[in-house]
Amino acid sequence: MIGRLPVRLKLTLAFTIAIAAVLTATALFLYLRLRSELDNRIDQSLEARLELVSNRLQNGNGGPRALTRAVNRGEEGSGFVQIVLPDSRTVVGAREGLGDEPVLGRADLTRLAEDGGTYDLQSGQSELGPVRIMAAPVVVGTHHYVVAVGAALEERNEALSNVRTLLLIGGPVALILAALAGWVVVGAALRPVDRMLVRLEDGLRRERTFVADASHELRTPLTQLKMELELMRQERPDGEDFDAAIDAAIGDTDRLSLLSEDLLVLARADRDRLPLNREEVDLAELFAAVATRYPTGHVEVGAASPDGTPVRIDADRSSLERALANLVDNAVAHGAPPVRLGAVPRSGTIELHVTDAGGGFPPDFIPRAFDRFSQASPGDGGRGTGLGLAIVRAVAEAHGGTAGVANRGGGADVWLALPA
Repeated sequence: MIGRLPVRLKLTLAFTIAIAAVLTATALFLYLRLRSELDNRIDQSLEARLELVSNRLQNGNGGPRALTRAVNRGEEGSGFVQIVLPDSRTVVGAREGLGDEPVLGRADLTRLAEDGGTYDLQSGQSELGPVRIMAAPVVVGTHHYVVAVGAALEERNEALSNVRTLLLIGGPVALILAALAGWVVVGAALRPVDRMLVRLEDGLRRERTFVADASHELRTPLTQLKMELELMRQERPDGEDFDAAIDAAIGDTDRLSLLSEDLLVLARADRDRLPLNREEVDLAELFAAVATRYPTGHVEVGAASPDGTPVRIDADRSSLERALANLVDNAVAHGAPPVRLGAVPRSGTIELHVTDAGGGFPPDFIPRAFDRFSQASPGDGGRGTGLGLAIVRAVAEAHGGTAGVANRGGGADVWLALPA
């Protein structure tokens, strides 16, 4: 049952139980400490009074006047005083108002006549209500007495009752407040964990999708390559037919090789392990190197800065060249000339743009342009894998930048924004 509860609720319950144990122990300690302190004060008062009465009794040699003086002086304060003959339980001296009946039973008197002691009488055991009695034997000449002094416990019991009530009311209130605070604190503490779990789940979902899409993309050229090889074995072509079959097989093999390289790059990017060999890169030289991959006049290279001054950035040259080549490949394959390659400085960044004058991207493709295996024209004859723009974004993010795509002036515009 508990195993099915949410983690936040489990932690809050554990915190609440721990706080309940602490509050209970604290309340018990405070209650017992207060009771002990009150009892100590009462005992100290009784000891002082018992000593005073005993001294007066001994100083008066136990005569009638000594008995009267011992129990009726005002220094004793509130409470009772009795002087009893333990053998006959005769009260020979008592504070006014107590009467002639001893407050102690025969067994108690016999025991106290030997050693003395302290004990409590509850309401049902004494007409005086709850009292604490301290008694001691006193010998005066041939007379043996038991002197008993007592103090009412009503105020002490009332104070303990009030404290007990406050603890019983305040404890649960404090526990509820602590549970609410624990719920809030645990929620705040788990929020980063929840976000991490969400990212982990998203990552696992993307990985599953990536593996499924990769399997599908790999299956197509492998199937085509197998069919071509089987046809070659069956028909055993020669001459131009043989060359055409070999060229088709080489094309499928090249596509498999390119797809494998792209998948490896994205797998490394997912693990934040995309290797970067940073160096000072001159953008004009970088653009020129990309343009030389294509026939003369296919790609126009713009200035790296508005005033024509050299612009250099700290980056991995090979990965940037590959990303820009992917963008130019897309522009050449799907756009229309002129294809332009240039830079636009922004506040703190340099944007590397590739534009064309074609029809631009379909509007529904722009939000998913950088998704893996996403193609603006899926029926393009199998020329693309849908990983080019995903690699562009991976390269930009590895450099601490971003990638963007838009339609401008009828054509497509794709760029990498890198730290300047």
